[in-house]
Amino acid sequence: MPAICAECAPPAGRYTGPLFDAMAQIDAGMERAVLRSLDDSGVARMALFGRDKRKRSGDGAVTHLARERPGVFVIGAPKRFDQRVDLSGDYIRAILSGARSREYAFVGEILYAHADKAHGDQTADGERYADPGQPGTRRLLDGLKDLNVPLMAHWEVYDWDRDWPNFRRLYGEFPKQIFIWPHAGFGSAVQVAEVLAAHANVVVTLSKKEESNTSLSDGSKAGRLGEALVDECGTLVPEWRTLILQYPDRFLFATDAHKDFRWERYARIVERWRAILAQLPPEPAAAVAFQNAERLYGSTRQAAK
Repeated sequence: MPAICAECAPPAGRYTGPLFDAMAQIDAGMERAVLRSLDDSGVARMALFGRDKRKRSGDGAVTHLARERPGVFVIGAPKRFDQRVDLSGDYIRAILSGARSREYAFVGEILYAHADKAHGDQTADGERYADPGQPGTRRLLDGLKDLNVPLMAHWEVYDWDRDWPNFRRLYGEFPKQIFIWPHAGFGSAVQVAEVLAAHANVVVTLSKKEESNTSLSDGSKAGRLGEALVDECGTLVPEWRTLILQYPDRFLFATDAHKDFRWERYARIVERWRAILAQLPPEPAAAVAFQNAERLYGSTRQAAK
């Protein structure tokens, strides 16, 4: 979180309406942390998926939570960390099976372009990369046709010239598929505006945009990321406020709580977002906070059996 200057006055107001966390993820054994976070923050609903890594998956924990609190959780296909160059056949089959059976209401985050983070694993290439132009992604999207299952395609803007043309082509080839762009790719308001103007089938989560991103282990890549939504005083940056008001139905409140350190800060992150949302007029604030996610995931669609 940016340091607050002594002369900063806290933003006036606090959004007190309902919140739908449009993106969160967990490892196995984190059920209590999730429930405690919801209770402490007052978040009403959550789109949640498991982290499938090193033969340990949080998928069972997600299913357990959905059964324990019916109507609260929308379940996504688990996130895999082993996809490189193209999506594997077993991964595609697992997603399509879960989507067709209604076990999964959305496809959890696919790491297409994910730079190494200082607090995460370090790779030989400095990134996890799967090419969205490869046949596997097309096979997956062909299989998702007519299922109304949004797909979280994670790509960060540190190599904009490489990745934006590929995603522009992908979004255009599948205009009926809804793509969720996590964290706005850590992009600038100008970059996000370009994506939204070009493709009506892309929606953006605002997770981790409440602060400047300093997590990339490669400083040169970090320098290519965009600015935070708010200044160091917590006030919405004019360019971002204008963009949200231009596309109030395309932005989603989300936290992307995932590892322990972010779940431990969950209530504080949510409180910060209540201050940010209060800086918007009531109608777009409600849209970003809750209504857009309700529409995206379906207000009555449940993954628990």
